[in-house]
Amino acid sequence: MFKENPMEARFFGKGQSRAFDALRSWHEAGRPAACVVYGPPGAGKSTVLERFFGSITGPGTLKLVVHAGRVHGAAFEEEALARLSAGPWPEGTGFSEYAFGVRSSLGNRIMNWDGDDGQPQLLIGLIAPDACVDWPDNPRRSVLDEPGPAARVLVAVSGTRDVAEQWAARLNLRPDRVTYVSVDGFRIDEVEPALRDKLAWAAIDGPGRPRAHVEAIATSLRDRGAARLEMLMATLACAFAPLDITELAPLLDAQVAEVTAWLDAHRDAIDSALEWRDEDHRIRFRHEALRAAWVAANQAHIALAERRLAEAAREFLRTWENIDRPQSGAVTYLRRYAGDHLVASSAPAADLLRLCEPRWAWPRSREDLAACRVALGRVRRTLAAPLDVADAMGIPSEALSSFVRLAIAQGALATLHHAWPPGADEPDKKAWSDTERALAVALFELAAHASPSLRANIDARALDIVRRTGAAWRGDGWEDALALLTAVRAASGDDAAIIARWAVSATWRAEGGPDSYLNAWLTAANLLPQSEAEALVQQAINRALSSAKPGHALGRLAAAEGLRHNQALALFRTAMALPPTSRANALAPLLPVLPEEERARAVSVSFDAFIADYDEHAERRDTDECTAALVPFLGLDEVSRLLDEALPRPGPLAVRFAELGAPGRALEVIRQLCGSGIDGARPLLCAAATGGGRSLVQAARDAVASLDPPWVAAGLVCDHPTEAIQVLGLEAAVEIAERGGGGGSEAARIMALAALCRAAPEPSRPALAARAVAAYHDDWDTVGLESVVSCAPWLSLADAARLFAVSLGDAAERVTLVATLSRWGGVEQLAPLIARIGGDDALAAVADVLPEALRWTSQAMASATGTTGG
Repeated sequence: MFKENPMEARFFGKGQSRAFDALRSWHEAGRPAACVVYGPPGAGKSTVLERFFGSITGPGTLKLVVHAGRVHGAAFEEEALARLSAGPWPEGTGFSEYAFGVRSSLGNRIMNWDGDDGQPQLLIGLIAPDACVDWPDNPRRSVLDEPGPAARVLVAVSGTRDVAEQWAARLNLRPDRVTYVSVDGFRIDEVEPALRDKLAWAAIDGPGRPRAHVEAIATSLRDRGAARLEMLMATLACAFAPLDITELAPLLDAQVAEVTAWLDAHRDAIDSALEWRDEDHRIRFRHEALRAAWVAANQAHIALAERRLAEAAREFLRTWENIDRPQSGAVTYLRRYAGDHLVASSAPAADLLRLCEPRWAWPRSREDLAACRVALGRVRRTLAAPLDVADAMGIPSEALSSFVRLAIAQGALATLHHAWPPGADEPDKKAWSDTERALAVALFELAAHASPSLRANIDARALDIVRRTGAAWRGDGWEDALALLTAVRAASGDDAAIIARWAVSATWRAEGGPDSYLNAWLTAANLLPQSEAEALVQQAINRALSSAKPGHALGRLAAAEGLRHNQALALFRTAMALPPTSRANALAPLLPVLPEEERARAVSVSFDAFIADYDEHAERRDTDECTAALVPFLGLDEVSRLLDEALPRPGPLAVRFAELGAPGRALEVIRQLCGSGIDGARPLLCAAATGGGRSLVQAARDAVASLDPPWVAAGLVCDHPTEAIQVLGLEAAVEIAERGGGGGSEAARIMALAALCRAAPEPSRPALAARAVAAYHDDWDTVGLESVVSCAPWLSLADAARLFAVSLGDAAERVTLVATLSRWGGVEQLAPLIARIGGDDALAAVADVLPEALRWTSQAMASATGTTGG
């Protein structure tokens, strides 16, 4: 119907030729790694790039070229990246999309392309990223920033040199590794007469550039009475991809034959703006500049087209939710872009949340799954917007719960992705097996931050899940046991005893069996009838005694949460019967909790174990643990004797000397036995912070100041924040923490600032919390998340909300539904942020939507059995 693009097919003027020659010179020189081509819209940049790529022949170069923008069916950054990631890449290049995701796999491939093992040179062309709806402003999201030794990157954008440099910065291209090539505009007399009408809009001396050109077309259509064709062009201008007539007709409430007749009747008027390519039979604007100009020049028609597309999307969602096979000529298009049209129309959250329903989002194929995941990612930005307001004064609970529902849907689709590897006929339903446990854990953690009345309500919901499903949990045995022990603390009576027994049973399924988790038995015993509890404790003790290292095993039992007085005494009596080194290992964790009389005996025999002759056949003493546990209960003479006769780790002894009023002896021990660097600075800092060690303050400051690299000192501040504030002063400690970043990681900086926040005087904590979260946002990794979340009570509302929005279901290395509920970056970990954002109202709102996770497991089971779910 419409002829081929004249710029691409036949016209190649002087300006294009100069740019082509410059690109050839850049390529032949082999450097720099990146080139940005720029020039006015319609100057022929894509024509130059395509001719340049076509001129590179032979097997020595792998060429990948992508046109971005609506007119090329890549309106969104993810679509452009997906096309690059699709290759074709040679086999054996690693970093598969299935394992790493599109962005990571593509970025890693480009960064690691080194030309070894016969790899060809990689030449990537990205044409018109500025035509994308959503290309990220954040340079850290670029996948092109570090091309490998054998990779080159070529980008084309519309605009001046300044615009090109801004795009280079946006793509995180290093200034010293970029060259710039200008494609000058052409004059109308450079174009052969037969093409002038079609290319006049792009000529620098043309009659009016793109806006005037499309206005003339619109006027012509009105004069002809072709209002329906104006609406057609407005619909194409608003669409996120080219449309074929079978998709376009229902969006215009017309028949395919009618639309075909309109186009045929007015081809001469619109041929210079629209094209219909034979390879895909889709109609599109010839150039992004023409599409954008049509939008700018026809606002009334555009507004109507956007409303009609949004209504079509809304109706399509409703239809899809009520029948399995919706009937519509625009099925393929609306399945992919319904959410984007709702977002573009500023649809309310209620409409967007229908995209998170299992019945809509559950995919029909692996390709559909990938598209659904990307589409929900775009919806996420909209639902996150209320949480990412710099001057937030209050976050509606509805906004928070809507965002959580979206994250649950994303987690569910990610689970499906991992459960459905390439080549598999269907997903593995075992991937959903831990969902009930994760849901219960998340609810219990929300309850822990709630007021007493709300806590009881949320605990009851979590307990109901445990009662119904806990006996059948068959995930990781230790994770099951921990979740069940959490439930035990919220339960009472028979429920508590039943769940405690389930927890003990779960430890038998843990990796390596129950012996590494016997402390859980002691915690469970607290909720069992007395005779059963005593038998369980004795069984745990017997298993510990039968291990190769009975002292260590008993010590692990002593670390049980909620260790009761009678349990501590039972462990004490058992430990006292062991050989000296085993006895010391078993008693070390018991010393702080024993009654005074038993503690005195335990201290005495533990001290003797240090002095005793070495027995090569005995269990090896854990010198660090035993020293740290014993020293706080020793006097000056005993510490001196221990130092002279036993030579344990000297650091704790030095600190104890200072506590006992002998700072000179402490300094002597540190200088003679601890040495310099961190080994000397740590005990010196702790000694100077004691009541008797104030004379060591300057020495401690000097020792900390000498530490290098800076993250070592930051780590010391993180480990001993109270001592750092006391000895160094808060301002100096913060300065040390702030210097702990760099080298590709801000982890030491983040954790040190967070530790100072928790240890500082209350008035200083909000400012320190703000520093910690700012450091976290500076980091490329999420390893510091736990530390920053610990500052939640002192974060500003805006900081807490933004941190929640960027973390939920996105911080984990492997995102799944279970991870979104109860692992790194999940609701469980982020519960303190929820409480900070909105208190009980927010906690209740999130608790109300978390059971949405079970709808996804139901859909998974229904899909596996071929029944209807949702």
